[in-house]
Amino acid sequence: MKAQLLRVVQEHTYKRVGGNAWQKTDFRLVCATNRDLLQQVHQGKFRADLYFRIASFVCKLPPLRERHEDVIPLAEYFLRVIHPNGEPPQFDESVRHYLLTKEYPGNVRDLRQIVSRLMYRYSGGGIISLGNVPPNERPEIERQDTTWSDGDFERVIRRAVLLGAGLKEIGRAAEDVAIQIATDEENGNLQLAARRLGVTDRTLQLRCANRR
Repeated sequence: MKAQLLRVVQEHTYKRVGGNAWQKTDFRLVCATNRDLLQQVHQGKFRADLYFRIASFVCKLPPLRERHEDVIPLAEYFLRVIHPNGEPPQFDESVRHYLLTKEYPGNVRDLRQIVSRLMYRYSGGGIISLGNVPPNERPEIERQDTTWSDGDFERVIRRAVLLGAGLKEIGRAAEDVAIQIATDEENGNLQLAARRLGVTDRTLQLRCANRR
């Protein structure tokens, strides 16, 4: 099959089943896989000539556990899908933390199932809290480390240090990102963003002015 597909990709010709005449075709080929094809090429499990013909543009989607910024928006989207009539409930901070600290071995499908389980236990009226988490998952919550400086944070700092960034530059960059996130979370309200960051309104205003 790989050899036949290789001819179609390379020559844009094929034979119909049971036919003898070559047919011309024009198409755009899009491939998707959950395997590392280049590694399989090195292991002799996938044809190198076919790989280098289909890999003209490669887009790698990292797993959900490496895309923390996508977890809450996706979870809120699934809430709207599951609760199509009216305004869906909101997650409280403890549930948001719970969602952000999971590994998601099943990626986005895993997240959707978690949101579904939360909604099945949600009785309506108010926000979704940890009480809506199924009992068999609650011990996992208790075991979770509440620190925010996980391996992802260390990797970013390590990369900055290896690229020659100084301590002052790293600190300033971290402050800028924190201010941007807090401001976005509070819809541009500097007063609420300052409260979230534990600084005064004036301090945050001056810091934002210096960023411009």
